[in-house]
Amino acid sequence: MLKSFASSFSPALTRNAAVLYTIKNLLPAGIVVVLTVFTVCSYYLYHPYAELTADTPGYVNFAQQLRTTGNPINVFRLPTYPLFLLLISLFVGPQNLFAVSIVQGILFICAVIEFYVLTLLLFKQSWIACCISLLVGTNIILISYSKTLMTEGLSLWLLLSSLLLAICIMRSGNMALLKWLGLFLALLFFTRPEWASFPILLFAYLLWNGYRRSEFRSKLLSMVRVAIVLYALLAIYIGCNFFIHHYLGLTSVENMNLIGKVMQYHMQNEAPPGYEHIQRIIDFNVTHTHLSPYQLLGKHPELGRNNAQPVGDFARAIIWRHPFEFIGKTIPLLFESLTSYYPVSISASPLNIPQHNWTEQAVSVLSSLHRRLYALNVLFPYGSIIWISLLCWSRTRKHLSVQAMGLIVLTVWFALILTTLGGYYLSDYMRVHIVFDALIIITIWGTILYVPYLFFHLLIAPKKWA
Repeated sequence: MLKSFASSFSPALTRNAAVLYTIKNLLPAGIVVVLTVFTVCSYYLYHPYAELTADTPGYVNFAQQLRTTGNPINVFRLPTYPLFLLLISLFVGPQNLFAVSIVQGILFICAVIEFYVLTLLLFKQSWIACCISLLVGTNIILISYSKTLMTEGLSLWLLLSSLLLAICIMRSGNMALLKWLGLFLALLFFTRPEWASFPILLFAYLLWNGYRRSEFRSKLLSMVRVAIVLYALLAIYIGCNFFIHHYLGLTSVENMNLIGKVMQYHMQNEAPPGYEHIQRIIDFNVTHTHLSPYQLLGKHPELGRNNAQPVGDFARAIIWRHPFEFIGKTIPLLFESLTSYYPVSISASPLNIPQHNWTEQAVSVLSSLHRRLYALNVLFPYGSIIWISLLCWSRTRKHLSVQAMGLIVLTVWFALILTTLGGYYLSDYMRVHIVFDALIIITIWGTILYVPYLFFHLLIAPKKWA
C-alpha cells in the first residue's frame, strides 16, 4: 500500500521538484517546523493533561462500541474519530486519553507542514509560504482546539490533506492521486457530516479546471467512479442507520441543530397547526429558562424519543414554511461568526499541575497575538472577492495560484454557510471554524502578500507571466 502511495505521488513530486526541493525553500520550511514544534510543545507543557469537552464521552463510548462489538454504526456520532481513538488505544490502552491528545498534536504539526507545501505550490515564494505558515503553526487558538478530544484537529488535517492532493492534481494532472483524495474525503465526511456534500463541489471545480485545459474527458470518468464509491458508502451508512436505529440520516445531531436554530432565531411560534404542545414548551424555554436543546430534551424526554424526531419535525415544518426569514436571519451570522472569539471550553482540569514559567509566558504572548490577528478574519469577504475577480480576469485566470485560491475561497464559503446553518451558538461557530481557519488565513494573507507581488510582475515582466 505504501509503495502504491509513493508511486502515485512520484510523478507529481518530480514535476514540482524545482518548487519544493531547493535550499531556499527547505530553510524556511525548517523554520516553520521548528517554531511549530516549539509552540505545540509549549502549549502541551502548559496543559499536560487530556482536555475533555461535553461531547468527548459520546466519542469515547462509540470507540468502546467498536472495541466490544465491531459495529461501526452509531446514530449519534460518526465513526472516523472513534476509530482513531480505538487505533491509538490498541497501543497505549483505552484509559490513556492524554496519548490521544499527543497524537493530535503530532497531526497538527503534520497539517502545518502540508500547509507550507500548499502555500509554496500556490505562491512559489518561500518567504510568503513561511510567513503565512507561521501564522498557522504558532497559532495557539488552533492548537488549543486541536488538542481537545474532539474532531476539530483530525478534521483540520484531513481537509488540508484533501486540498493539497486536489491542488497537486490541478498542477500535475496526475489522476493516480484521485483515489487518495477519495480516501481523505471519505474520512473527512465520516468525521464531520457537514462535509458530506463537499466532494461534489471539489470534483466540479476540478472538472472545470480540466475543461479549460482540455483534460475534461480524462478526468470525468475517474471522478465519477470515485464519487459513486463515496456516495455509495454514504448511502450504505444511512441505510444501516435506518434499519438499526430507525433514523434516516447520518446522525441524529441534525435534529438537535435544527431545533437549536429555531430557538436561536425565535421562530418557535411560527409552527403550523398540530405542534401546539411542542410550541408551548419551546416558547417557554426561549422566553424564560434558556436551556440548550440537549438540556431541554433531558427535562422533556418525550421530545427526545425516536432520536429527537418530534423536535426535528417541528423545526423542519417552521423552516420550510418560512425559508426567506430563516435565510435572512442567517446571513448576518455568516460575517459575525468570522470574528466571534471564544476560548476553548473544557471540563475541569486536574489540580496541582506543575507549571513552567517560560511556557506560561510563551503561551500568553502567542495567545494575545493571535487573538488580535483573529479579528482580521473580518477581511476574508474582501479577500475572497479579490481572488474571485482574479479568477474571472483572463490575464490572471491561467495562473495556478489564482485557480487554486479560487478553490480555497469556495471551500471556505461552502463550510462557512453550512456551519452557520447548522450551529446555534457563536461559541459553536468558533469551534467548527477551526477546521477551515487555516484557509481563511491563507486567503487573507495571500491577498496581502501575494496579490501585490503578482500585479508587480504582471506590470514589469508581462511576457514572463503571460
